[in-house]
Amino acid sequence: MARLPSFLQRLFSPRREHGATPRPVPLPELILSARGLARQLRSGPHGNRRAGDGHEFWQFRPHQPTEPASLIDWKQSARSPEPDLLWVREQEQNTPRSLFIWVDPSASMRWQSSESLPSKYDTALSDALALGQAALLGGETVGLPGSRLRFSGHQALPRLAHALTRLPPDTTLPSFAGVPPHAALLLVSDFLWDDGIMQHYLARLTTHPGRTALLAVLDPQEHHLPFSGSVQFTSCENEPDLTLPATESLHAAYQARLTAHFSQLRTAGRGQKPFFRFHVTDQPALPVLADCHHFLRGRT
Repeated sequence: MARLPSFLQRLFSPRREHGATPRPVPLPELILSARGLARQLRSGPHGNRRAGDGHEFWQFRPHQPTEPASLIDWKQSARSPEPDLLWVREQEQNTPRSLFIWVDPSASMRWQSSESLPSKYDTALSDALALGQAALLGGETVGLPGSRLRFSGHQALPRLAHALTRLPPDTTLPSFAGVPPHAALLLVSDFLWDDGIMQHYLARLTTHPGRTALLAVLDPQEHHLPFSGSVQFTSCENEPDLTLPATESLHAAYQARLTAHFSQLRTAGRGQKPFFRFHVTDQPALPVLADCHHFLRGRT
């Protein structure tokens, strides 16, 4: 009997219930992993794409006659094809910002298809904590939607990790309560929600003017249905077992349904679209996290 979470039930007969008892989360290992990933992201102060007195290079601009000569970048000026044009190196304004993080604690997130793979929840936590640590290293404040908790400073990662893991498995979807209008949002889930819940939540998402990154964490057996023959699937969330005959004949339909399901996340929003990426648990985290980090820093 294949032990899969309820993604098949959600996709073909959608329901969202909870009830499985999660296994303990190896928090120290996740914190160490997150710190290592954050270092690799080479986090620095997060600029606001405006000139200021920060430490990250933004752009070169022509020197103005009223400005002191000490501002001139002589190396760049010497490389200029226009010998009479002098250049000034501008830095980004270094103003602290906020990042709010939610990690889906539902029971099916605690599942893995193989003991050699991490669960979706452990992967989601590691990804979220790495991006949270990168924000903390960049001088940002990190919070949780719907909570008054705020974290800042290079040493705040264990407290952030503890707060994220305290959400019980039957927690409802995240609220935007307490999230400042221009704060960045990072939402990490498998997003295998039924279409009604998805549409309702995405409609709420359009009201948030700040940047929103959606990171979908999937097990490889969810990403590409690998089965053949008659297979009985069991649920992690108190849903009835599901027996499917000739599962090899469902591969194309499954992939089409999965693509259509996630296209809702790719196209949500009215103004600035949410940023959407997949992370499959048997694949490296760093390329996906680098994309998310780049977006959350305002680089795209």
